[in-house]
Amino acid sequence: MAASYREKKKVQNFRRKRRRQECITLIIFLSIPLLFLFYFSVYPVLSMLYYSFTDWRGTSGSQHFVGWGNYVHVFTNETYRNVFKTAGYYLAAGVLQQIISLALAVLLSKPMKGNSIFKGIIFFPFIMNGVAVALTYRIFYQPDGAFDVLLNALGSGGLVRIWLSNPGTVNWALGYVFLWKNVGYSFLIYLGTMQSISKEYYDAAAIDGAGTWRQFTAITFPNMKMIIGLMATFSIVNSIAVFDIPYILTSGKNGTNTFSTTMLETAFTYNKFGEACAMAIVMLLIAGLVMILRNCAFREEKDVY
Repeated sequence: MAASYREKKKVQNFRRKRRRQECITLIIFLSIPLLFLFYFSVYPVLSMLYYSFTDWRGTSGSQHFVGWGNYVHVFTNETYRNVFKTAGYYLAAGVLQQIISLALAVLLSKPMKGNSIFKGIIFFPFIMNGVAVALTYRIFYQPDGAFDVLLNALGSGGLVRIWLSNPGTVNWALGYVFLWKNVGYSFLIYLGTMQSISKEYYDAAAIDGAGTWRQFTAITFPNMKMIIGLMATFSIVNSIAVFDIPYILTSGKNGTNTFSTTMLETAFTYNKFGEACAMAIVMLLIAGLVMILRNCAFREEKDVY
C-alpha cells in the first residue's frame, strides 16, 4: 500500500516537473518574439498615442501637453477635412475594383481558351512596384502624352484635359491608377476562393436547371461572403491610407492630399509631429471601426456549403 502511494506520488511529481519545464521552455522561446513585437509594434503605437496629446515638434524636450487640441484641429481644419473628400474618390475606385475583380473571377473560374494568359495579364499590375506604376502613369497623363494621343485617335479630342493639374479630373485620374494597380490582388483572392468550392454543388444546381446567376447567388456568394467582406474592409482602409500614387504623381497638390501624404507634410514640412501622430491615431481608429462593422455585417455562418 505504501509502495503504491509512493509510486503515485512519484508520477505526480514527474508530471508536475514536466509541466514546469514545458512552461519554462515556452516562456524562453516566446520571450524574444514577444519582446520584438512589443518594441516594434506596441511601443511605437503607445508612443504615438502619447505624442498625439502634445505639441511635439520633433526635438527632445519640445513637447507640451495640449489635451485633445490636436484631434479637434484634425476634424475642424479645412485642410484636414479635405482629406476625407479625397478618400471618397479612392473609396469609389475600391468599390469598382471589387465589382470588376469579382466579375473577372467568375468569368475566368470556368475553363476557357487562353485562361492562364488572361489571369497573368490581370494580376501583373499588382506585382509591379508602386513607384514604377506611378511614374508610368505620370508620363501617360502628361500633356500630349499617351492618354491624349489615345483620345485623339478615338475622335474624342474634345475631352483632352490637363489631367494632373485640373482639380475636376485629377482625383478621378489617380483613382483609376489605384483601381488598375490593385484589381489583380482582389481577383486572385476571389478566384482562389471560387476554386475551393466543390464542383458537386454546381453540377447538382445545373441538373436542377439553375443558370449562371442563380448558381452565383445560391452557391458562390454564400461561400465567398466572408472574403468579400474582408476585401471590402481592405478597400476602405487603403482608400484612406494610400500614399505612393498621389505622392509621386502630384506631390499631394491640387486637392489630392490623402491621410498619409498630409501626415508626412505635417510632420516633416511643418514640424507638427503631435498633429501628425493624432492623424495616425485617427487612421488607426477608423481601421478598427471598419473591422468592427465588417464583423457585424458579415457574420460567419455554419451552414455554408
